Amino acid sequence: GCFKTNYDGAMFDESDEAGLGVVIRNSEGQVMVALSEKIKKPPSVVALELLAARRAAALVSETGFQQSCFEGDSEVVVKALRGSGLEKSAVGHILKDTLSTVSLLQSFSFSRVNRQGNAVAHALAQRARLSFPLQVWMESVPPDLNAVILADLKPLV
Repeated sequence: GCFKTNYDGAMFDESDEAGLGVVIRNSEGQVMVALSEKIKKPPSVVALELLAARRAAALVSETGFQQSCFEGDSEVVVKALRGSGLEKSAVGHILKDTLSTVSLLQSFSFSRVNRQGNAVAHALAQRARLSFPLQVWMESVPPDLNAVILADLKPLV
């Protein structure tokens, strides 16, 4: 079974910061790794979503997984990661970084999910607002996200 990696970004309007959220799950839907990271606010939402995708790719590779099905809710970013668009844009370097990281995996794919299907990554991105610059949980999630995880698992059952 493929490890599923969801990623998302959240802009924090009240500050010059933003959040990245990534969750890696096994084929049963169990959380293997969850990440919440606070970053300096990027210039655009597209840049933010790409940074989240890059963080997801790096996390998969750092944790030693060999394959991943990446899921995000930005159509523009998923299309770019699949090879159409943004190469020549201001975010082209982030795109290249992401693609060079995933190229080291045995297999990978990029697909778009609706916002609901990305709820856990979204909650992790939002959580960065209140927490340390970087938090990573192995084989668990912060207790305040348990409800989101359970709600997200229902469709798999």
